[in-house]
Amino acid sequence: MAYINYFVLLCVIRCQTISNKDNIMKIGRNDKCPCGSGLKYKKCCLIKEVEGKKLTNEMEMFSKTAKIADENGNGFYRIFWDDKVEKVNPVEYYKNFELNKRVIAYRDLLQMKNPFLSKKISSDFYVGFAKDEIAKEKFWEAIEQAEIPENFLTLLETTRKKDQISLLKGLSINPDQLIALIFKSFKEHNYLYSRYRFENLPKDLTDKRKPKIADISKEDAVNIIGDTDLTEGQVKKMINERKVLIANFLDRGDEWHCFFITYNSIGGKENYKDGQPHFHYISSAFGIKRDDFIKSMESGNYKSTSVHIDLLGYGNQPITNTEK
Repeated sequence: MAYINYFVLLCVIRCQTISNKDNIMKIGRNDKCPCGSGLKYKKCCLIKEVEGKKLTNEMEMFSKTAKIADENGNGFYRIFWDDKVEKVNPVEYYKNFELNKRVIAYRDLLQMKNPFLSKKISSDFYVGFAKDEIAKEKFWEAIEQAEIPENFLTLLETTRKKDQISLLKGLSINPDQLIALIFKSFKEHNYLYSRYRFENLPKDLTDKRKPKIADISKEDAVNIIGDTDLTEGQVKKMINERKVLIANFLDRGDEWHCFFITYNSIGGKENYKDGQPHFHYISSAFGIKRDDFIKSMESGNYKSTSVHIDLLGYGNQPITNTEK
């Protein structure tokens, strides 16, 4: 269970430093390049280093990412997030995000293991390598081929609230199916995609200086990175009592469908089927304006619904009788 001091967290990569940064060779611009080419450093590997930094900057502009060092300096966290995704082509968005995330992660890993070698490698190499790995894994093929319950697809062309509720009764979905549904809604039904994440902290902590990263281990120990005026007890309270909501919208003109879920639900803390993680559903057919519903989620006073869609394969799944 963790808290990240960014509005939307998508991915965290933890890296442990292997080399000692104090022992990295310092090279002058006019020194001979240590690669053995015989050229001056500024005419050789420095060019590649600048090119690599340019790539990282371009990727970071798209992916909204930050590198946060450990307090002891022996490693770092690479955080990828997005504060708001609004009415985009979801196929293009997710595929670009995955590619950019991998390019930055591969560069980070090589810089960690061999700082000098990482400077010699061109930006095209990282992009090509990431594309090859995604293709080799058949990453997107596996997701796009996920079997989606037919009722979800029928839902996209259904405009009556009563019919929508009937279609979703007793349904479940897993993360791959959700992405496949989002992709198919765009490709076959012309829906754009939006995603929002809203977080409300306990009122007595809202004005406090928050750490960059904090988490609670299974042993109930608190790990904090970054300056804060919160005590360990307050950090625990902040993590345990915050209210976080993630909303996925499918938008087509004035029509919209929203599947939203809370962190409490993901953590098995809601009173539904012994803590089964689940989405709620609401749409333009429910008689509420999209902007008004978004404002209500932002304030934490949103209208819940009785439509539950079980989220399988993710979060704190309840123990079944066969597992006990």
